Amino acid sequence: MTGRLAIVLFGLAAATSPVAAADTFSIEGKHSSAQFTYEHFGLSHPTGKVMGAAGTIVLDSDDPARSSVTASLDMATLTTALPEFDDLLKGEKYFDVARFPQATFVSTQVEPTGDRTAKVTGDLTVHGITQSVVLDVTFNRKAFNPALFKTGVGFTATAQLSRKAFGLGNLEPIIGDEIGLVIEVEAY
Repeated sequence: MTGRLAIVLFGLAAATSPVAAADTFSIEGKHSSAQFTYEHFGLSHPTGKVMGAAGTIVLDSDDPARSSVTASLDMATLTTALPEFDDLLKGEKYFDVARFPQATFVSTQVEPTGDRTAKVTGDLTVHGITQSVVLDVTFNRKAFNPALFKTGVGFTATAQLSRKAFGLGNLEPIIGDEIGLVIEVEAY
């Protein structure tokens, strides 16, 4: 059903799709990422990025609420463009990437909110801790990629998270508790 909302991420994403019911797409890691923003001393909002996305998006255009997503991010790819800070974030005091190499998202509910938007609830696991989170997802586009000879879909998802909820509250108040996420997903 063209114009109906079919949703999911990952990841990490989800949304509308004019594809046939229950189409399955694989997340393309080179063009999918999670960008995060944090407050520093209350003065600025620096950013970082995590790449290495993988997973599956199932889009059901007949019943968008039956869509789903399972996604993961490779935490070793985390970068703030500040090598010493990256090492600190990847170390035992924060993400402990040696013990917890992936962040994962598994959707539990998709709620269409408009023709191209939805709220996707799911279980996000970061640093070995799982919390239910809600992603605000927008369907960007469905298009044929001639380089891959495949049709792809794209989504943007946003959320606000608490660092403390995932056991990552170190250095507060120097670094604020609230983390802003912008997740970009391309899938084929």
